[in-house]
Amino acid sequence: MDKNGAILGLQPPWMNSAGFMGFLPQPSPIGTLPFGAFVTNPISLTPRNPARNRAVVQYPGGFLLHTGHPNPGLKSILKNYQQKWEHLTLPVWSHLLVQTAYECQQMVRVLEDVENVTAIELSLPPGLTNKDQVDLIQAATGELPVFVCIPVDVLEIRLVEQLPALGVAGIVLSAARGMITQNGKNINGRLYGPALFPQLIRALCDLKGFGVLIIAGCGVFSLEQGEAALAAGASAVQLDALCWRF
Repeated sequence: MDKNGAILGLQPPWMNSAGFMGFLPQPSPIGTLPFGAFVTNPISLTPRNPARNRAVVQYPGGFLLHTGHPNPGLKSILKNYQQKWEHLTLPVWSHLLVQTAYECQQMVRVLEDVENVTAIELSLPPGLTNKDQVDLIQAATGELPVFVCIPVDVLEIRLVEQLPALGVAGIVLSAARGMITQNGKNINGRLYGPALFPQLIRALCDLKGFGVLIIAGCGVFSLEQGEAALAAGASAVQLDALCWRF
């Protein structure tokens, strides 16, 4: 048994990243490597349209992706997928997109009653004050363990120090944000690809000793890199763009 996954209660310690498998699990992208959990696409309380300036832009070592995280909203998603989730052999982690503590509370209370949803993964909007971050995290705290997504390039140590007292189960080191200029226009988005792997390992080392579990959620593009992340202190590894079989 892998000691990292055992600490997390997840065996094996591999899963997908939110946004790369839809709302139902797909086969693992690394041969016969099994997943220990399935993370849903990002879910908002109400329907969310695609970004008008959505884009995929390649750069050396990866690509920038901007979609706006379109989804039909929690009610519609549960109507279409709840029964399927309840019959999966994999535990389901619901990844939530929230803007207010009220939205967060509403979604978490509903998901607590969905069988086989075993954890909440919380995406914090960029630019929040520390107080607003704490308010959202407190709103997410309930019967299900909460994993807070923190971009690998923005390690807010003050927030990390607060997480154990807030009852947070762990951190997901998620993809960095960036900007690329194309045809004279600046394009914002998340950065994916093996170029993020050195940042991931550095972040794992920097976060040792804070008393919170850490999931390596970006930059892993091979079994060897995943094992290196586990050896560096990750309790589990999430695969993102690799799930698209690049």
